[in-house]
Amino acid sequence: MKIEDVIDYFKTQPLMYLATIDGDKPKVRPMTLIYHKDTCWFVSIAGRKKIKELEANSFVEFAINPQDREDMSTIRGTGKTILIDDAEIRQDLANAIPWFDGYWESAEDPRFYLYKIDLEKISVQIPVKRDIHIFDLKTGDTEIKSE
Repeated sequence: MKIEDVIDYFKTQPLMYLATIDGDKPKVRPMTLIYHKDTCWFVSIAGRKKIKELEANSFVEFAINPQDREDMSTIRGTGKTILIDDAEIRQDLANAIPWFDGYWESAEDPRFYLYKIDLEKISVQIPVKRDIHIFDLKTGDTEIKSE
C-alpha cells in the first residue's frame, strides 16, 4: 500500500464521516471529502453546529469506507482544520465543487464556510491481511501494524 493509492481514492469526492468535538463529547456527521490541488477540504453552511465546534477545537478525524475497493476497508485521516477566507481560494473551490450552486449564490456568500484539512496522519486498514498502514504526513514515515 502506498499513500498515492489513498490519495487517488480521495479524488472521487467520497462520503466521509467527520468527527468534531462538542465540549467533551465527539460528534460525527456524514460529509463530502473534497480533494483539490493536493489538499483535503470540506464545506459547510453558516449556522451549522460544527462551525462552533471547530472554532473551539480545530482538530478533526474522518473515516471513509471505500466499499468499491478490495485493497482498502477503512481510511482514517487526522488533522487540523483551517477556515479559509481568501477570496481567490474560495472562488477556486466554488468552481471545483459540482454541487456548489445548490447551496450558495457565490464564493463571496457569507453562508459559505470553506475548511482546509491540514492532514497529519492517514491510516488504512487492509482487509484479509488485517494490516493497518499508518502514513505520517508530517515526517513522511510509514508504519505497518498487524492486528
